Amino acid sequence: MPKPKNKQSPGRHIDTRLVHGTERESWPDGATLPPVVYSSAFAYETAGEMEEVFSGRREGMVYSRLANPTVGDLEKRVTQACGARGAVAMSSGAAAIAMSLLALAKSGDELIASRLLFGGTYTLFTKTLADLGVKVHLVDPSDPAAAESLVGPATRAVFLEAIANPSMSVPDIHAWRKFCDSHGLALVLDATLLTPYLFNPEQVPADVAVFSASKYLAGAASVIGGLVLDTGRMDWVGNRRLSFAELRPEGEKAYLARLRKRLLFDCGASLSPMNAFLMMVGMESLGLRLERQCATSLEIARFLESRPQVRQVNYPGLPGSPSYELCRAQYALPGSLLSFRLADKAACFRFLDALELVQRVTNLGDTRTLALHPASTIYASFWKHEQEEAGVTEDLIRLSVGIEHSGDIISDLEQALNAI
Repeated sequence: MPKPKNKQSPGRHIDTRLVHGTERESWPDGATLPPVVYSSAFAYETAGEMEEVFSGRREGMVYSRLANPTVGDLEKRVTQACGARGAVAMSSGAAAIAMSLLALAKSGDELIASRLLFGGTYTLFTKTLADLGVKVHLVDPSDPAAAESLVGPATRAVFLEAIANPSMSVPDIHAWRKFCDSHGLALVLDATLLTPYLFNPEQVPADVAVFSASKYLAGAASVIGGLVLDTGRMDWVGNRRLSFAELRPEGEKAYLARLRKRLLFDCGASLSPMNAFLMMVGMESLGLRLERQCATSLEIARFLESRPQVRQVNYPGLPGSPSYELCRAQYALPGSLLSFRLADKAACFRFLDALELVQRVTNLGDTRTLALHPASTIYASFWKHEQEEAGVTEDLIRLSVGIEHSGDIISDLEQALNAI
């Protein structure tokens, strides 16, 4: 079937780009969705043609560990949705974070990172990267000036969470952008809670965005995956501090080439084609879901503020939040994750056990509303001071808001609070 000639403008709204990309695609037999290609290897007519593909002189598929047509469709769709330079999909969000930084730092190098981190990222920085000889300085994300003294010849990048999980604080991305520019550092942002729907490189000036695509994209907690996005801001080859000189032939795509041809090739953290397909299908409704979830989250946050059993509500969409103004300035919506504090751990457990509609699950970004006690789950193996450094206390509940009717969610929360 011939490919339609009409192209969509890259200036179309993000909702449209999530469905169509920036160019209407054509699939075999008139299919409206891309095929799921389960082939691990790809045949060529001649040895010369194969040589051109393997040498990089011609585009083509080599092996699904490196690239796969269905996974490539997902990478293209996310790249177009965000208006970025390119993306590389990985087998999980954890793999995406690790690879995004290993592409920048080697043994003997140093990184600066927010101390308010998701549990798996914290252990990556303080244990795994430390074992590999990469030193990570954990800092207060609200004060870039305090990190000035930590920058040395071996410093390569700054890592932040767009909205910290589970403390829900928001860093000043523009202040950190100035900090990175003044020292020639790359700015890497975990944008999982923003999703490609809310992440706009023009408004959120990171060099690299990382998404745990296990959250939000497919919608119903049906996949595991990750994405590393090169926003197109950084001149990788021209930045002497970042050591991309050997990738000069790759030009502006030097960072993406190191991710795919070095790290993905050597480590094999490849995304399943079926997971890529489910994410693309889910992305078509991402905007609708996230707008509903954010509106409900604000309604829930206001309800929780009014309850005597709740000591504190952490949600950047609340006018009383310390992150409210920054969140409004940087992001179109405040996300659908919030946390709140009760009297103590025992009260948290009584509350969780009393929930009937809301599920006790260690995940977020689902179509279902989920709750958990971070200190006894995700951070259970952490020392007390490590929990406190990440903003985790024994009296904290994390709530990931789904797409159920807000009245039903609030009714369940209310009866669970009354059970305390």
